[in-house]
Amino acid sequence: MIIVMSDEKTDLLACLWDEFSAMRFPAGWYDQEPEGTCLVTLDTVLTGFAANVLDGPALGARHRDHLRRRILLLGQLLPAFAADGYASRYFVALYRMAVLAEEIDGERGDPA
Repeated sequence: MIIVMSDEKTDLLACLWDEFSAMRFPAGWYDQEPEGTCLVTLDTVLTGFAANVLDGPALGARHRDHLRRRILLLGQLLPAFAADGYASRYFVALYRMAVLAEEIDGERGDPA
């Protein structure tokens, strides 16, 4: 049953990945650093973790902790995008994808 749930979640993550990949980084946000956070780097890190969950082995504890901290950070930053509809959609999509990737990876457990 867990394997089936994980497969369904992985399929959902793949769909979120496809949707997110079709989006462009929001114009005007490349040089913005809300709360001192480089959004381009945050985007790159979270998409990299999602790609790893789709195609790679389970994350180790250190990487899983890093992913969790980046997700929390993005969650805190989401209100900063409220005035820009596209940026808000983009970063909410990134957040949803990263949260699901973390959930799937957590179900896999630590690598052997």
